[in-house]
Amino acid sequence: MIVRRFDREVTDPAEIAAIMAKCRVCHLGLTDENAPYLLPLNFGMEPDGMTLYFHGAMTGTKYALMEQHPYASFEMDRDHTLVMDDGKRQCTMCYESVIGYGTLEELTLEIEKRHALDRIMAQYHQEAFAYDDAPVPRTRIFCLHVERRRAKRRKKSLSRSGI
Repeated sequence: MIVRRFDREVTDPAEIAAIMAKCRVCHLGLTDENAPYLLPLNFGMEPDGMTLYFHGAMTGTKYALMEQHPYASFEMDRDHTLVMDDGKRQCTMCYESVIGYGTLEELTLEIEKRHALDRIMAQYHQEAFAYDDAPVPRTRIFCLHVERRRAKRRKKSLSRSGI
């Protein structure tokens, strides 16, 4: 992965994990025969952001594709703000984003599945949540072991143009 704008790159692993912790959707890219298969998914993660967790129904296209090609990419982004410079008739967009890739693995042990569901809930709900775990055996859980990731951040510039 090549970053063109090094001035916007975020390299500190803790800062990258902090960006990921504030995201609400992870777009998972799987390999299909003719084109990438892209899914917007709710997710959870380990605090370092190097393991992502997802859940779903017992069957579906994503599982068939994962079995054929367990290597996947992901993207998540947040904090989009349009910045205008009416005087120069220019605009730009501020954002934070993370992209990466890794290997998918289905979790089958009940203890692993519960841990993953706890991490997913923690992504969206700060306090511990005592969910009904009766559906856990009927829920497929998988994780992405992140092998590489890059992050970028575009903040409002303090340059003369304001962009």
